[in-house]
Amino acid sequence: MTEALRRVVSEIEDLPEEEQDRIANMLQTELDRMWDEMLESPGSIRVLDEMAERVRSQRRAGQTKEFPS
Repeated sequence: MTEALRRVVSEIEDLPEEEQDRIANMLQTELDRMWDEMLESPGSIRVLDEMAERVRSQRRAGQTKEFPS
């Protein structure tokens, strides 16, 4: 954790629980948005497509196991 983040967390810890929860919800919303944005980027889509094709090829070749094994 960076020093800047430590300072912010320390300040948040001093707030009433309701405010801490409100900030936690705001942060979670932003993290979810960032995650979605990252997964929807052209580079991520390409990597995920390549991974899916690799798994499909391995499955066709009988190189996969049922989950859970």
